[in-house]
Amino acid sequence: MATKWISHRGESYDAPENTVPAFRLSQERKTDGMECDIYFTNDGKVVCNHDGDTGRVSGNFIKASVSESSYAGLQTVDVSNGKAGYEGTRIPLFTDTLPYLGPGREYYVEIKKGDLNMAPELIRIVDNCGIPKEQFVMICFDDAVVKFYKELAPERKALLLVGGNPVADAEVVIERLKACHADGVDIRFSDNIDEEYVAKVRAAGFSFAVWTVDTPDLARKYVDLKVDAITSNRAAWLQEMFR
Repeated sequence: MATKWISHRGESYDAPENTVPAFRLSQERKTDGMECDIYFTNDGKVVCNHDGDTGRVSGNFIKASVSESSYAGLQTVDVSNGKAGYEGTRIPLFTDTLPYLGPGREYYVEIKKGDLNMAPELIRIVDNCGIPKEQFVMICFDDAVVKFYKELAPERKALLLVGGNPVADAEVVIERLKACHADGVDIRFSDNIDEEYVAKVRAAGFSFAVWTVDTPDLARKYVDLKVDAITSNRAAWLQEMFR
């Protein structure tokens, strides 16, 4: 099976990350899927933003805590982060991004570390959005969140995010995957990931994805390793290059 190309926070090389324009570009460019990060606002809305505050995405103009702000309050913040032509772009509701998924594509949705309450809310949103559940892949760095999500919805796909450079040995990662009942790993690219590493994880029954790969040389390595998915800020560009 060919490696899938996942647009990291949408096509974020060209459009503001985690915003409707970035997700729209991902759909228009027909990548295999897209990825986002979700938080609760203080009035219970689920919004897309990577950081816990708006400092970086606002170009360091407004540093508002996402979880301590209302959705309406966040709408006063321009998150175009200096990208020309996107001035006035706002943080979207997670549900506002769903029309840009489209048939057959996958949506990697990151629940932030420690947010157990987001697991049932993500399940509820997916149940009510009219999109096949199979198109959603929950990802998280927190073993406890992955385990809780799989307890609530064992039939739905969840990947454990693993970082570090070098990343932990395959045996260590496999034990974590088994303990939290993950379906696979979504791991940071690293020099110590090689054919043997990928084979060990696969032999244990787990899928293997990598993030965040933006250069052709690095992409070639993981295409040759036949990983299941590569997340990239410029996924469409790389996808075209390797297909």
